[in-house]
Amino acid sequence: MNFLDFLNERQNIEKTRNFNVFQTYTLDSLKKVFDFTKVSSIKKQHNPIRISVVGTNGKGSTSHYLACLFSKLGLHVGLYTSPHLLTPLERFQMVIQGNPNLPTWEKVNQCFENHFLAEIDRYQNLSYFEFLTVFAYCFFAEENTDVEIWEAGLGGRLDATKLVNAEYIVLTKIGLDHAAILGNTKEAICQEKLAIIGDQTLKLFAMDKEVESLNTVFTNRPRAEDVPLFVFACPPKESYLEMNFAYAKEIVSQILPDQKDSLSVMTIADLPKPKGRMEVLANNPLVVFDPSHNPDAILVTTLEFAKTHSKFHLLLGSLPDKDLSGILEVLPENTLESLTLWEGEGFARFPDPEGNLVHRTLRKSSQQEIVPLFQGRTPVLVLGSFRLYGIVANLIQNTIKM
Repeated sequence: MNFLDFLNERQNIEKTRNFNVFQTYTLDSLKKVFDFTKVSSIKKQHNPIRISVVGTNGKGSTSHYLACLFSKLGLHVGLYTSPHLLTPLERFQMVIQGNPNLPTWEKVNQCFENHFLAEIDRYQNLSYFEFLTVFAYCFFAEENTDVEIWEAGLGGRLDATKLVNAEYIVLTKIGLDHAAILGNTKEAICQEKLAIIGDQTLKLFAMDKEVESLNTVFTNRPRAEDVPLFVFACPPKESYLEMNFAYAKEIVSQILPDQKDSLSVMTIADLPKPKGRMEVLANNPLVVFDPSHNPDAILVTTLEFAKTHSKFHLLLGSLPDKDLSGILEVLPENTLESLTLWEGEGFARFPDPEGNLVHRTLRKSSQQEIVPLFQGRTPVLVLGSFRLYGIVANLIQNTIKM
């Protein structure tokens, strides 16, 4: 048995969307597995700086920029993110000289054989995300990382990444998503996210707009008396990526104050863009992908794209548990040449849009039906789900070859 075979046997809630399992979920069983792995597998002294990134929107790009900045300063950085676009190897990358690098299957399988295979029964009951989290913890120790960035999954209080016991907690923007699990108000969701604070936490970072709008939650956060809060004053920026880069840069300067001079000359242009975030998949026509999947994020992304493109096609797909009506309500009607709702296997069926979009909306469920989108001249913005990335990337590649 190899790593991928075992991983694919795990229950993957990201695919099944069976969030009912969280009604009685605790971290107790996973903690026992984590503790065993730490004692039995990680022999050498390994005490990197660990940073947990939680929030609703901007976790992935903030994690990316944190990892790249630390790496640019000469540190050996491990980056744990989710979900992945094309391969699960994307979830635990090593960042070298500012560039995230996929681990090799050879290294991954060697780590699996050395530290997991002999005791594989201990890991049989873990979910896909739980096992990846434990594995990445061990893999990073094998790589002797100096810094580790851990992007949380759904929440914080019950997230597997809480068990890495990060010294620094980074909160990104809070929005209404996964309400059935985390709560149906931003206050409740923020409270769940901040519950990732543990007994090792030294400092909490947050943006000023979140602190101002959710002040009571921050005041009553766990360990408020002995975990200081650093509030980042968000300057106006052209894009959410620039905002998250600035946030990450300030965080690194707070953690490594002696590196402020080196950080001061770094710009967003010095780092690679995070994969799948406002990523240009093609140039003729322009096709841009972003995983925005809740009303707040989709509003920001579409308005940002509209600043430079007065008319564009929108290809939108969503998973069934999202706020479908809320997503449709925030779409900028005046700039959309057309709205294509992708409703293929595993995706949600949207309600009927209202207003001017009614006559410009198409519903598609087969890949061949959306090929014409990528053969015209009008820009195409693709939003709503990480799962659309592979579909669109493959279609574009085949369309170009035709």
